[in-house]
Amino acid sequence: MEIDFLLLKSKVTSRHNIIPIEVKSGKNYTLSSLNKCMTTYAESITSPMVLHAADYKQEAGITYLPLYMTPLL
Repeated sequence: MEIDFLLLKSKVTSRHNIIPIEVKSGKNYTLSSLNKCMTTYAESITSPMVLHAADYKQEAGITYLPLYMTPLL
């Protein structure tokens, strides 16, 4: 399993305070590492994100952000 980044929320409000981020550069990709991370560490993570070359969307509990939004994290 390989996750590109982990962010820690500034306020710990529950046990869910780690945000896993997967970075994808191409148009066709899989999220097997992110899905495995979400399954294995479900009690510790929240709001998984994917940085990719397409538009913003939310799907299956994952937030997909365009690459240009990276500085806003």
